[in-house]
Amino acid sequence: MADTLESRIAALESKVQELDTLLNLTLRLLAVEKPLSALLERYGATQAEERAVQALLDEVATRAGKGGKHAPSFASFAQELFDRFPAVRGDREFVAVLLDTLKLDRAVYQKLHAYARSQGWPQWS
Repeated sequence: MADTLESRIAALESKVQELDTLLNLTLRLLAVEKPLSALLERYGATQAEERAVQALLDEVATRAGKGGKHAPSFASFAQELFDRFPAVRGDREFVAVLLDTLKLDRAVYQKLHAYARSQGWPQWS
């Protein structure tokens, strides 16, 4: 019985490793596709608005990495986002999808996604 249990555990561990490898490959392939750019394009962003949103995300990621008094708040992030991409002003679904999309994009945005999740973003008041 112990051998059967151990062999099942070994088989499950092998399967988990295989799935982890496939997930990492999938994430790398999605990053090549630039999911953030695709999302912004789908919502009608101009190239200037896309660059402005990406600059915002870069700024917010840098501030999140510094932490402390530099750490961004959701309210300021949302306000800046709506200022840079007015077509989505007040669109809570877009903001949620944008934050989720960060986990599929480049590494700095994946870290920003982790920060946003740890802070409970989005937090609408």
